[in-house]
Amino acid sequence: MKRIYDLIIIGAGPAGITAAVYAARKKIDTLVVTKDIGGQAARSGDIQNYTGYQFISGPELAEKFEEHMRKFNFNIRENEEVTKLVAKQNNFLVKTDKNSYWAKTVIVASGKKSRELGVSGEKEFKNKGLVYCATCDAPLFSEDDVAVIGGGNSALDATLQ
Repeated sequence: MKRIYDLIIIGAGPAGITAAVYAARKKIDTLVVTKDIGGQAARSGDIQNYTGYQFISGPELAEKFEEHMRKFNFNIRENEEVTKLVAKQNNFLVKTDKNSYWAKTVIVASGKKSRELGVSGEKEFKNKGLVYCATCDAPLFSEDDVAVIGGGNSALDATLQ
């Protein structure tokens, strides 16, 4: 007989972990499916806009997420990538690259991924002057001349502020 979770959360970044903690506190039978814990925050350099921390590194924040999350009783499947989500028979089928899971409810907290340019030196300068979030990081470069590539009007607006 297939197991049907009350809730499956796709992603374990800030939103996914927060949802999982709330669900666990309410004793909801929950499964978190994620490639990694911490999401984009874990891959960020210096974070200065996360409430409760004046400054924290991305890996340190991801570690704190994991510490908090592990105190609660819910299942987590790391290193799995969701490949398909299908509504079936009043439930949801969540397929990953390794398994299939069923749930009554699904929260998609898959976050976002920055689109890299693929140019020479990009990996070496990531978070060392090369950033992917103009809204987040523009204040760090307020005294510098910068180049803004992509992001549409919002990136340029953030840079000008």
